[in-house]
Amino acid sequence: MIKNISRLTVVVVVIMLVFTPIVLADDPGIVTGTKNLLDAALGWLLILIPVGCGCVIGWHAFCKQLNEGDPAQATTHNRAIKNALVAGAIGMSASGIVKTVLAFYGG
Repeated sequence: MIKNISRLTVVVVVIMLVFTPIVLADDPGIVTGTKNLLDAALGWLLILIPVGCGCVIGWHAFCKQLNEGDPAQATTHNRAIKNALVAGAIGMSASGIVKTVLAFYGG
């Protein structure tokens, strides 16, 4: 049993050493395609997140202006505006970090 395991280990190591130059020759197509897809999608996200947050903030500011002096409604809209700002900051930061990491894989 031990003899078979040692033979299998030797065969696996030899196969790994033989095919290493072939594997490391170039990036596979799926890696470059995935990088291009993420780069394009994150480019759109970096445009859409501020626009969406601006629309949400504008809507809640408009609704806050239209309420008739109700402090509970004003508090609700203030909280929604703050949440939109925080969500936008988190989304922009995450997209920027991923885009920066992807830039290291570009040539």
